Amino acid sequence: MIDKIKKFLLTPIKVTYKNRADYTPIENFILNPIILALLVFFITFQAFSLNDEPQPTQSDTALSNAMIYFERGDFDNAVLQLESVLDNYSGSKAAHQAKFYLGRTAFINGNKDKALVFLSESVSKVRYDNLKKEGYIMLAELKNDVKMFDRAMKYTSSENELKYISILKAKKLAQNGQIDQSTMILDSLNIDNPVYNDFYEEVYGYVLSIS
Repeated sequence: MIDKIKKFLLTPIKVTYKNRADYTPIENFILNPIILALLVFFITFQAFSLNDEPQPTQSDTALSNAMIYFERGDFDNAVLQLESVLDNYSGSKAAHQAKFYLGRTAFINGNKDKALVFLSESVSKVRYDNLKKEGYIMLAELKNDVKMFDRAMKYTSSENELKYISILKAKKLAQNGQIDQSTMILDSLNIDNPVYNDFYEEVYGYVLSIS
């Protein structure tokens, strides 16, 4: 039973247009079922607390409905709902969140130009640290800018998250030819979590192969 639970928690959600084997490390992170469940929680919580009102606004309710599609992995309907939030509630806090999730979806779909625009415009405006962290990780990839990983690290909630982002940063440095800096980061990490150990070894092997 424990193994089944562990497998569920570590297996990223399946999207219809891509095989799991083709997921990048960043996609594995943002499609983790725990991350998706947190998204739904955050938006549901926001609907009842963001405006300090006893009832959620229409824009918050519409955003919450979009999150349900996200949790199911139904990105097509999620996008329709999010675009509706932007059209009908432009300038609202919910619209900022919707723009972030549209950027997130575009990133997963491989639409880098669209993702870059939406994420750049919204990442600093979303309310929750978990979303800011995820946004800066995606921007690091989209902009090929390791400084975005440093920004993401400011919003981590655990040592394990910090290590994971450090591995992502080390890989990006290696891809950009900065082997010494990449190796320095990897050598400084003490990876004792089996969730990240395989990824750590994969990246270290990659760095050694190009050094």
